[in-house]
Amino acid sequence: MLKKDILYGMALEEEGKRKFILLLKSPTEGGIDQYHKTLESEGYNPVSVPVLKFNFINIDEYSDRLSNYTSYCSIVFTSQQAVKATQEVIQSWKEGKQSELVKSLTCYVVGKATAKTARQLGFSPNGEESGNADNLCDCILLERDESEERTILFPCSNIRKDTIIERLCSKGIPVEELNVYETIHRDDITDEVKQLVEKYGKPFAVVFFSPSGVQALKKNNLLEILKSSKIVALGPSTHSELEKESMEVFGTAEKPDPRSLLEVIRR
Repeated sequence: MLKKDILYGMALEEEGKRKFILLLKSPTEGGIDQYHKTLESEGYNPVSVPVLKFNFINIDEYSDRLSNYTSYCSIVFTSQQAVKATQEVIQSWKEGKQSELVKSLTCYVVGKATAKTARQLGFSPNGEESGNADNLCDCILLERDESEERTILFPCSNIRKDTIIERLCSKGIPVEELNVYETIHRDDITDEVKQLVEKYGKPFAVVFFSPSGVQALKKNNLLEILKSSKIVALGPSTHSELEKESMEVFGTAEKPDPRSLLEVIRR
């Protein structure tokens, strides 16, 4: 047997000894996946499986809104995809115009991953430690100047939750939402998940990152297969969606970040 075959076999054996964590999300594009890094450092074997696809929509209309950025006081991103839609628009702008946009708008985000993506566009995001949309609204309400009359721009998904709109509008704050991307359930993940289970055994934990992810697995008839694992949710909305599907939730990460997830899994 060749040396490289022996080493490969040893690597597979070692991988098999580590507890398999199924992350229902897209792997990080370029750079280090912080969820993988954190879990691997604690001896787990994390594997990411994307369960959703995203398409940009209404980009011309969004371009018109962003071109009129002085009409807005703030922009709210609750996902990386909303930031990427913004990048899709402004990447063709002259550098000076891009700079004026990011300086003009106060940027609010949910989560460190979204904050990181926003920073790459030049924004200085607030609220990344908020953990969810409800807490982010608290942050916005606390910081908003009472004399401010301009609107908050909220680029979002076609299946966004009502939290941002309802909380802020109930306080008399105008919010202008625009669907800039659509979330689509992948319908080809069944074989991929089953192959991972055959390779690594039943997952020690399955991590759901969004309510849409719950519905994607339901659509593919995978919830029943995975329900005997520790079911972990990122955020209260995902927790609620799992409970609607009669899934017993082992724990919910307080914030959408690797350390919060690790704390739940290690309980």
